[in-house]
Amino acid sequence: MNQDENTNSVVFNGHQETHSSGNENAEVRNHYFHQQTLMNPDTGAVVSDDAWLFSLKRRTVRFVEMLSLLEHSSVEEIPLLQKACFSYILEDTVPRKERQRIIEAWSGWTDFLFSLNRYRDLASLFLRYHQHVLQEIESLLPPSAAEVSPGSQTANQEGGI
Repeated sequence: MNQDENTNSVVFNGHQETHSSGNENAEVRNHYFHQQTLMNPDTGAVVSDDAWLFSLKRRTVRFVEMLSLLEHSSVEEIPLLQKACFSYILEDTVPRKERQRIIEAWSGWTDFLFSLNRYRDLASLFLRYHQHVLQEIESLLPPSAAEVSPGSQTANQEGGI
């Protein structure tokens, strides 16, 4: 077999990489096994077992979901929320202490949203990277594997793993 027939070209974010297909799967698998052990040093899995791969996939899916949320600009909704909040605190029936608490809470929340919004570009970059990682992890799983193995679904809505 000639060298050209034993290579794969991959384009990611405009950069082309050429990989030899001989040991590529084993190398990629070892790379992600190392990532899994860095994130979870107590892992008792071995490289030949796929349980760690399902765990890594589940964490990567959750990370992609989180980064997708960070891509959304919450700042655009601030004027609408601000108008509703301020029309409430301008009412004569709202006690002064409550008005002050609302203004302080609103100021803190607005500062938080503006600070978070500064990282949207970085979140987008990491989102694209982790979507690529997820595709690679899925390619390492056996074709007969379910979307996420049923016995390993321990993630909860609060961001658990």
